[in-house]
Amino acid sequence: MSAQPAAALEVSPNRGGRNGALLVSGVWLGLLVLAVVLVPWLWFIDDPYALGGEANQGPSRSHWFGTDQLGRDMFARAIWGGRVSLSIAGVSVGIALVIGCLVGVVAGYFRGAIDTLVGSVIYITLALPALMFALFIVTLLGQTFWNVTIAVTILAIPAIARIARAQTLRFAAREFVTVSHMMGARWPRLLFREILPNVIPAMVSIGFLAVGLVIIAEGSLSFIGASVSAPNITWGSIMTAGKGRLEESPHISLITAGMMCATLLALNFIGDELLKRLDVREARI
Repeated sequence: MSAQPAAALEVSPNRGGRNGALLVSGVWLGLLVLAVVLVPWLWFIDDPYALGGEANQGPSRSHWFGTDQLGRDMFARAIWGGRVSLSIAGVSVGIALVIGCLVGVVAGYFRGAIDTLVGSVIYITLALPALMFALFIVTLLGQTFWNVTIAVTILAIPAIARIARAQTLRFAAREFVTVSHMMGARWPRLLFREILPNVIPAMVSIGFLAVGLVIIAEGSLSFIGASVSAPNITWGSIMTAGKGRLEESPHISLITAGMMCATLLALNFIGDELLKRLDVREARI
């Protein structure tokens, strides 16, 4: 009788801690998304391009994140940079989820020649160096918001399609799909009413992880000068601009890097929790 309460006491603190971390992650992402969406109308955020302040000033009451080498407010630049970085990540992952999920589900359900063709394209694309492939696309098309988005979308689609295909193969053999097929259901119903709703939870959880990876990819492109061109601001471009001033003005890069790291941790934690709570890894639904 006494063993059960003891076991509960051992499990509950860890569960409570994870729930608390999940709450903190959700609040951080919610506030960040709210800030980047409403930033054009937030009166307390300065113009990110305005000059005239004291250059390389550290964090203060008037400039929460300090100023850069041109006297521009770093808090404003961090929020506006997050607006562009999160927009690229959100749009590219959204498009990649729709296309990759449909391609993976179709390939996993029909198999045969379609699966062979899709699988070959997926493995060839995944074998290419991701950063070099994105750099090639951006160099070919130009350094604009939509071209960078296209580049990272092309990189995300094969990985998402591969996961969707694997989930489809698991669910296509389940009893409820077999019964529906025996009762005369045709392939559109089997795909969109039986299989796809069970694959979507995996795609949602993978989507959070993919957003973090795209943010890192955009930052990598910015580091080598291949992301969106000025005057656009991204988190990657802010950190790249401050990398040569780490000794005298570390706040220019480090505070923005801290925001980026906090966002990545929140996205990864939420995605990981969804993977566990939806039993995606074991495909038990």
